Amino acid sequence: MPDLCDTANVATHQQQTRGQAARPPAAVPAPARGTGTPGQPGPPPPADLAAGLLGKVRVRRTRRALRRLPGLTARRPEPFGLGGMRWLPSSPGALEPALLLHAGAHGADLIAVAEIATSVLHGTDTRDLAARLGECLRVPPAAGTVRRIQLLYQVPGPVGRTRAYAVLALNYHPALINRAAKLCQGERGLAQVATRAAQNVYTQLSRDDATGGRLGPLVPLDRAAATGLLGSLLLPGRGPLAGPRHAETVWQPEEIDARAPRGCALTGSAAGRPSTWWHATAWVKQWPRTLGGAIDLAAPAGFLPSGVSGSASVLLGPTGREGEVAAAGFVTVSAHDPHELELARIGAHAAAESGGAVIEFCDRRHHLALARTLPLAQGLR
Repeated sequence: MPDLCDTANVATHQQQTRGQAARPPAAVPAPARGTGTPGQPGPPPPADLAAGLLGKVRVRRTRRALRRLPGLTARRPEPFGLGGMRWLPSSPGALEPALLLHAGAHGADLIAVAEIATSVLHGTDTRDLAARLGECLRVPPAAGTVRRIQLLYQVPGPVGRTRAYAVLALNYHPALINRAAKLCQGERGLAQVATRAAQNVYTQLSRDDATGGRLGPLVPLDRAAATGLLGSLLLPGRGPLAGPRHAETVWQPEEIDARAPRGCALTGSAAGRPSTWWHATAWVKQWPRTLGGAIDLAAPAGFLPSGVSGSASVLLGPTGREGEVAAAGFVTVSAHDPHELELARIGAHAAAESGGAVIEFCDRRHHLALARTLPLAQGLR
């Protein structure tokens, strides 16, 4: 900024030269109304000042409300220790993922789900896929907000095709809250900011370039589709989930029996009739490797025996060390009765061993471990 003296200082000569009068001093511009110093903006008019103060108050109130949101969500009733859940508002008919605020024991996340239209690449290309997933996870939380990425496979049994999903857990970071609060739209502003972050990650995962392994194309799931996925994983073969008054809990089972050590039983309404399904969940104790020595991220989908309903989950997240990414794998087999469940467990063990892996079932904890194969990006500490 030029010195104020340079702005107003034009020397006046009191002596005359060659008979001519001295040049009069240059005029100093009068300060604009409301300004105290030439060349600098002054305080805004009263109306603008009031509007600015009201805007700051709204931002602070919105920020405070969004900070309290995970605590309020955690108080909501939830089934078998999954944690509190709350759907954020979304635009009907929009091609964007529905966002689920999940407040569990390990903090709060925003969950977004997209279906992978084609199966995940197998073989040596999975090494490139792991590298690309790692790139998304190494973004600083304040910039990318992604905390964990889950690859979820659903095997519907002898009827239907295997489906694959990419699940993002976005960190409920203060930077995310601050950006949302500036929109002054409460939860809707939070949904807009988080949706943009999720779409950026999905674009990076499905980008077609020379690195090879990728996911895609990806189709984001809206609230109805994500709710239906939850219900079909707990009660396979479940019909369409209609929208009753309590839409947030429509997917939840009506009864949970966790007394059996080798499985848990869930009862609910399937296709309009009461139905009970038994589930047993195992974790991947030893991973199979590709020809290049990398972990085969697609392998857990092959641990489900032919004709058996179930799901498999691969979860990736940063270890805390720079550049390192950890992976965890889980497999859930589902059956109509305990005898069928036992056969499915034996078949899963055999399928894993034939693929060069070792799995171990979470006996006496199946009702908790089942959450590891739900689209909630859980199971990695």
